[in-house]
Formats: sequence, C-alpha cells, structure tokens
Amino acid sequence: MSYAKIEENGMKGSFSLPYADADETSSSISFSSSRKGPSSALSEPLRGNGDESEDPFFVFREDMNRKLELVDEGLAEYLRIVHQTDTAVNTNELKEAKKQLKRRFKNAESTLKDVYMTVQVVETDRSKFTHISDAELYDRQMLVETSRDRLNRAKNDIQSEVVKAKMMSDERAKALRRAGAAVLGAKTDGQRENTNFIVNSQARTSLLMQHQDETLDELDDAVTRVGHIAGNIHDEIGQQNKILTEMEEDLDRAEEELGMVLGKLARFLKTKDRWQLSTILFLTVVAIVLFFSVLYL
Repeated sequence: MSYAKIEENGMKGSFSLPYADADETSSSISFSSSRKGPSSALSEPLRGNGDESEDPFFVFREDMNRKLELVDEGLAEYLRIVHQTDTAVNTNELKEAKKQLKRRFKNAESTLKDVYMTVQVVETDRSKFTHISDAELYDRQMLVETSRDRLNRAKNDIQSEVVKAKMMSDERAKALRRAGAAVLGAKTDGQRENTNFIVNSQARTSLLMQHQDETLDELDDAVTRVGHIAGNIHDEIGQQNKILTEMEEDLDRAEEELGMVLGKLARFLKTKDRWQLSTILFLTVVAIVLFFSVLYL
C-alpha cells in the first residue's frame, strides 16, 4: 500500500523513516503529522512568577514531554512496519513494536497523572499559589488536555481502519498463497465465492489469534508483576516480623530490669507489696518531673 493511498483513506501524514534503533534515546525515526502542532506547543517553556526549581510541575512536565516524544517515535515505527512490510509474515517485529509502544503509553499516562495532580493542587487552593497567575494556570490546564488528546490520537492511530485494512489485506494474501491451486482451479462464480469466503475466514481467524496472543502476553506480564509485588510484600512482612520480635525482646528486658528495680526498692523499704512499690515509684517520677518543670519554667 503506497502512502498516497493512505492519505486518501484519511491519514494526513508523511513518514521519514531511514532506520529504527532499539535504543529509545537514540532512535532516528522522525514522524510528522497533525500531532506536530501540540508537540511544538508543549516544548515551549511556561513562564511563571515563582521559582521553577521549587515547582514540581516543571519537573513532571519535562519528563512527560520526553515520554510523549518516545510515544511518537514508537508510533512511527509501528506504522512503518504496518505499511512497509508484510504484517502476515513479519509478525515478530510487529508484535515487539506494539508491545514497546504500549509500554511507552503506560509511562506517558503515569507521568501525565502526576502533571494533572500538580495542576489540581493549584486549582483547589489558589490562595497558597498566588505567584501562579490565572493565565499560567490556564496554560497548565491546556497542557494536560492537549497531552491527553495527543495520547488518545496515538491510540486511535494504532486501531485505525487503515491499519486494520492493511493487516487484513496481508493476511488474505497469505491465505491465498497457501490456497494456491485451489484458488486457480475455481471456475464458476459459486466456486470463487466459496474460495473467497474461506480465504477471508482464514484471514480473520489469523488476526483473531494474534489478538488473543497479545492478550495472553499482557496477562502474563500482569501475573509477573503481581508475583513481584507478592515477593515484595513477603519481604516487607519478614522485616516487620523481625522488628516486632526485637521489640518484644526489648520489652522483656525492660520488664526484667523493672522487676530488679522494684525488688531493690522493696528491700530498701522493707515491703513486698507490688502496688505500694509501683505507687512509690510513680510518685517519685512525678516529683522529679515537677521539680524540673518548676526549675526550667
């Protein structure tokens, strides 16, 4: 499928993709489209009256801009694979590109939430952030909205009708190659119609299986993350149990030392009544506290 045909189907963009590097920070892929406007706007610094070094918004904003650029690079690479290769054959590269793009989506969305939280804090209590003008607050709100729209458009591009049509076409061509002589041997309209139905069914089934494989991979990743979280919880519980054990030992030692003090006090006062000894010890402590209170106050 040529890029001219892609533009006729509604994709307004051009690709300049000399090669793709596995390193996210050194990729030379460039992707220009209608998203270029928001990207340029986001790169312009927001001027404020406060100290930027103390405002977490600027830290999160810079991090989010970097991650949005990575999303654009990943999307460009994914679309390059879809439109310039046979997706029915080049399944591994397509799968890895989509998996990497989804990871970048998650990272960008996580940082976007942090940016949104900083904006919400300013919105809810304007009296504490008088150094942030209404105009700058509006710029921050628009940054959140344009960034969210940018991510949504990128997600829509992955599942666009153009992409689906290209992948369906590749799967159908693969099914036709497998059918071979059976397709060429179809002579009547009924036979050709049956052959087309079988080929289309095989193509849809193949795409469905690919989607199921992606879902299973995501489920496997989720189970792995849960396993890591469970391991961390187990380690944390072990540390807490160790702390509680040490605290129990300290309390036992303190109780033994208190018993020794009470025993010596009993010998000194010649009484074995524990309540009397406790009362005397408590009153002694109170007297010491009152003495120092009077002395320093």
